[in-house]
Amino acid sequence: MQATILFVVPRFHTNLFFATKALVDAGARVSVWASGSGGAEDHSHVVPQIFPDPADTSALKTAWDALSPDIVFLRNTAKLRVQLAKIGRRAGAALWSYDMHPWHRHETLSHRFLLWRQGLPIRRITANPGLGEATPDRWARYLPWPVVTDPPPPMPARSGDGPVTVLCVAKLGQRRKMQHLVIDAMREAGRAGRARLILVGSERVLDTPEDRAHFAALKASSEAEDWIDMRGLIPFSEMPALYASSDICILPSFDEPLGFAPAEAMAYGCVPVISVEAGSAGYLSEGESGLLVDPHRPETVAKALDRLIGDPELRQRLGQGARETALGELGPQRFVRRMQAIIDEG
Repeated sequence: MQATILFVVPRFHTNLFFATKALVDAGARVSVWASGSGGAEDHSHVVPQIFPDPADTSALKTAWDALSPDIVFLRNTAKLRVQLAKIGRRAGAALWSYDMHPWHRHETLSHRFLLWRQGLPIRRITANPGLGEATPDRWARYLPWPVVTDPPPPMPARSGDGPVTVLCVAKLGQRRKMQHLVIDAMREAGRAGRARLILVGSERVLDTPEDRAHFAALKASSEAEDWIDMRGLIPFSEMPALYASSDICILPSFDEPLGFAPAEAMAYGCVPVISVEAGSAGYLSEGESGLLVDPHRPETVAKALDRLIGDPELRQRLGQGARETALGELGPQRFVRRMQAIIDEG
């Protein structure tokens, strides 16, 4: 792949790790520009360039001239996007917006007019396929991020003995992540020694009464129940071992643009259980490569976990289906082909 590709984002989110690696391995020159950095980021193959002041057009122009990108993806939440869109238009680069809205969401004329007024591109890429049958937005291209490297990791051996390990990766200080639904659903199995829960995620609490109460409740539950292990934020480089040692990875949140951890877990044969309000829910074939739940109907969370915890053959079958999806549809080679098709559009 002969292209210089620039991603403009708020920060180097972990869902870009495998995507940028796949492009680098394919021969592309890849840069990530952000207005901040931190958390569990992994910069082992692409180090993001940080521009803390989006109004510093001189620094942005100097960096642009040095990189001279062929194609630019401007995340719709990036503070740098407007200034870099102006620079990119003058330079004649191919510009695309990058959001997590469903592929079939048709933007309103007023929104497209707003983009035009700001100098931002109307055409967009999204990693969110959406659920159900609908006509895709003609201005959108579906570009799911890969979830695995090439060569892929080996498939872990799971004996089925001992407690079933359920992993939930989501910000611990946000109530919309709904980890309490998992705790409620697993309480009987956890106390009986048939299952255990690992909670992973940032402990930064949003300053609302609901979020403070949510975090306090999670912490209290983890201290009172020996089957709950609340670990906080861990480095991205440690996640593969955690996926490989877990049987189920659940994301029960609502209003979730993507929700990437269960998709990453699929590469290790870890069964994904994903909220229908998460963008990554569209990666699953229900009953073949994972299960879907509705956070507004807690009984669906309990039913899915009860089925999986009590049925090792079901876990094995869905885990194998998840693994095949991760290595195929969500693999690096498929991603590179999709990216090349977008580059060819100009």
